[in-house]
Amino acid sequence: MKTSNNKLHSANFIATSTLATIVALGLFSTSTFAQDELPQNNKAIEERVVKGTEYQPNVVKEDGSHFKVKKQLKDGKPLEEKSKQVAPLKTSEKGPLSRESARYHDDPDFWIYDSYVSLSSDLDYDGYYSSFKLEFDVDTIYQTAPIYAVIYTSTTDVFTPFYTTNIYNIHGDNTNDSIIVENDLVTGFPSNDYEIMIVIYDADTDEIVAVADGTDDADLAYLSLESENYEYIEPAEVVVVEHGGALGGLLILGLGFVMFRRFDS
Repeated sequence: MKTSNNKLHSANFIATSTLATIVALGLFSTSTFAQDELPQNNKAIEERVVKGTEYQPNVVKEDGSHFKVKKQLKDGKPLEEKSKQVAPLKTSEKGPLSRESARYHDDPDFWIYDSYVSLSSDLDYDGYYSSFKLEFDVDTIYQTAPIYAVIYTSTTDVFTPFYTTNIYNIHGDNTNDSIIVENDLVTGFPSNDYEIMIVIYDADTDEIVAVADGTDDADLAYLSLESENYEYIEPAEVVVVEHGGALGGLLILGLGFVMFRRFDS
């Protein structure tokens, strides 16, 4: 009888220990999943960062290559160029802008003749792209005029700037002064269908002179975009660890049950 009691106590101890181990593993897994979700939640307040390369496709250097300007922008604010070949930008920082406000300041002496968008770099094949190329041609009634462009984006009627070009000259209605901006969205763009608004500013007066958006150019509407930190490919080792933890708990539970039956008998 004493031996049976000892076996029963041993079995109860093993079962209790097994249950405690399973609970501990469950708490560890919950803590791990909570930590994995934390970066995702922080994405809602992250800073918008864009890497860009801009150039005029019909303006070439003596060696036949395009003169390209590369820079990284945060929240659409122009950064100073360290290259001696390009003067630092002196354009003022731009804030959010409504469609109506931009249109109100439109100047009939300037207009955006056309614009083109091509999407690229969808690393996780979800239909949302983290890179795109934007080309647009600005015309004017004047023989020559210095301008710069601010590229805005939005999912509503209020647009936020994310890229500011260098100051460059346009010449009447010449198509050879178009500009290309290649954008790599680094952070700050959750997966969504975005509309782009191109706003042209007079470099002398810093006033809006021309606007184009998705309402008058279909190429600028419903662009499926996301920043690079939303391009997610699930690592194989993460899956293995998660399944391994679950199987480990079942294995311990099964082992405890076997040992309980063994001592009980």
